[in-house]
Amino acid sequence: MAHPYKIFEGTPLWEVLNNGINDLVENNDIKETTQREYIVGYFCKLINELEKKEE
Repeated sequence: MAHPYKIFEGTPLWEVLNNGINDLVENNDIKETTQREYIVGYFCKLINELEKKEE
């Protein structure tokens, strides 16, 4: 089943967040217990909602 954040995949925001999370995982700063798509997608959703409020 596809995740609910498909609309954000491939965006610059998605790439930045994905890379940042990847760095944290590689440095053992965080441990993922949820699929990456849900983590990155949720952050994209939050940032997108914040940007809409500020308009």
